[in-house]
Amino acid sequence: MKRSRKLFFYSEENVSFIEARGFKAKFSLLVIVSVFVALGVIFGANHFLGDVLGIDIDRVNFLSTENKLLKDEIKTLSAKLTDMSQTMDKLSERENQLRLAVNLPHIDEDTRAIGTGGTKRETNIGIVSKDANDLMSSAEQLLDKLDKEVVFQQQSYQDIYNKSKYNKELFAHIPAIKPMSGFFNYHDFGMRLHPILGIVRMHEGVDISNDVGTPVYATGDGVVESAGGTGGGYGIAVEVNHGFGYKTWYAHLLRPAARVGQKVHRGDLIAYSGNSGLSTAPHLHYEVRMNGKKMNPVSYFIDDVDYKQIREQLALAKEQ
Repeated sequence: MKRSRKLFFYSEENVSFIEARGFKAKFSLLVIVSVFVALGVIFGANHFLGDVLGIDIDRVNFLSTENKLLKDEIKTLSAKLTDMSQTMDKLSERENQLRLAVNLPHIDEDTRAIGTGGTKRETNIGIVSKDANDLMSSAEQLLDKLDKEVVFQQQSYQDIYNKSKYNKELFAHIPAIKPMSGFFNYHDFGMRLHPILGIVRMHEGVDISNDVGTPVYATGDGVVESAGGTGGGYGIAVEVNHGFGYKTWYAHLLRPAARVGQKVHRGDLIAYSGNSGLSTAPHLHYEVRMNGKKMNPVSYFIDDVDYKQIREQLALAKEQ
């Protein structure tokens, strides 16, 4: 049988030994209090001495507060990135409108998704809390998507700019006006009975009737390739190479007003109409060729053209 141990002390007052009751509890309490006092002294001295023990409780508290603030900032940043993503979506719609305006193909959502998409990124930067890690991962994924969208749209807008610049040059070179004032038959292009030869043959242009000496204008920007007598039925003629596959031919002239190799702009004077070559009356025979194929010139006419206004605009453009 285990015998319990008891603690006695001698009392001179009672001249006898008295049992010390509750001694263990009091001793334990004394030890605990002593430990806390000792820890307080140690932490105080450690803080005063510049954290020689490497505990740094203040820094732990600071980092905890900072972590919470950073999480709030990441949430705010994610919200802003979401707003930016919505703005990019609206810009994409406008971008497609611009692409259509310059005759570029529309970019569908699937093509855009392939160009700007990406896989989910996992972050591991030592943040203990999972929600903070998830927040960071989501923000980085959205930022990565926005970065790719910006690059994608930069390339698209560069394509739009290049196409717009190309179109501006193309439109200036297309033979897009009637070369001379006067009367013409809308159905003059095609098979017809030749007025002199008396046989049915292809009429590869349009005849514009007016007095001898009527000014003839270049119908688009280009370079004069030939000017003078042809030695054939066309008589005196001028040919202009507009580039982009276009050439125009002006025949039965009185005389040229432009020389070979001269650069001309739409509306520039290049000749005067006449009655030379195989012709029954004063008129201008005008042809449009696209990659060597004869086209109906009437399809290119702008009936309400004002030659005087065109010349004034050209003079103003040269001054600028």
